[in-house]
Amino acid sequence: MELIDTHVHLLHPERFTYAWCAGSAILDRGYRLGDYQAAVAPAPGVRVASLLFMEGDVPAAQQEAEAGHFARLASGRGPAPAVAAVIAGAWPEAGDFPERLEHYAREPRIRGLRRVLHTQPDDLCTTPEFAANLRRLPAFGLPFDLCLRPRLLRAAAELAERCPETVLVLDHGGVPDLAGGHLAVWREGIRLIAARPNVVCKFSGLASLCDARKPLTAQVRPCFDLLLESFGPGRMMWGSDWPLCNLTFGMVPWLETTAELLSRLPPAEREAIATGTARRVYRL
Repeated sequence: MELIDTHVHLLHPERFTYAWCAGSAILDRGYRLGDYQAAVAPAPGVRVASLLFMEGDVPAAQQEAEAGHFARLASGRGPAPAVAAVIAGAWPEAGDFPERLEHYAREPRIRGLRRVLHTQPDDLCTTPEFAANLRRLPAFGLPFDLCLRPRLLRAAAELAERCPETVLVLDHGGVPDLAGGHLAVWREGIRLIAARPNVVCKFSGLASLCDARKPLTAQVRPCFDLLLESFGPGRMMWGSDWPLCNLTFGMVPWLETTAELLSRLPPAEREAIATGTARRVYRL
């Protein structure tokens, strides 16, 4: 089975600042392309064909340097899987967002933008400025990744309604509390946001949300089933959220769970989630 990994954090702490990694014995270190390639190599029956670099939530002053550094890495050359494109960090609430957007649009390897929202005030994405700046993206052919917790799914659905021409990508399936089992708000929010046709969902990042003492696939399967029912395969794509998956099960178990869940789908649906949706949304 061939996959495109739409969510990979390559961490270079000698160059950039990752406040969210501080104090973590697993994350507070470098994670480079060679490390990722080694991590995906042992999985039987699964081949990661390419990956998208996902911005590392660095300070605003470092965002352009980070995007530029990994855009240069995204040459498509070298051992597979290679970096196919970059999703750059950008803050739509910032006054300089239009200028940053135009700067990014001049770099052909940048194929999307992202803002982490769950670390910010809940009302950030509800402001008129936030929506107005997201409405600029279709002119540049860029989607916008949303990283948020279930409590913000309703607000994100309203944001999608105010930006109907902008493709919004919901990271990590809306971050369900799989370990704790508190899923009522998440289920309601997923059905609400999936009703907006301009929202696409990543089946990604769920390994780190699970209880490491229990089987991974059994925890993830109900979440996968609801996402598939709500979005359909044409609005789902796969990702690892490496290296955060190392917080619990690691990359190989996540690849094995992915293969098990996707293998039961018809070939066209499996291909859409594995590679097709990513190719369309990020113009790969």
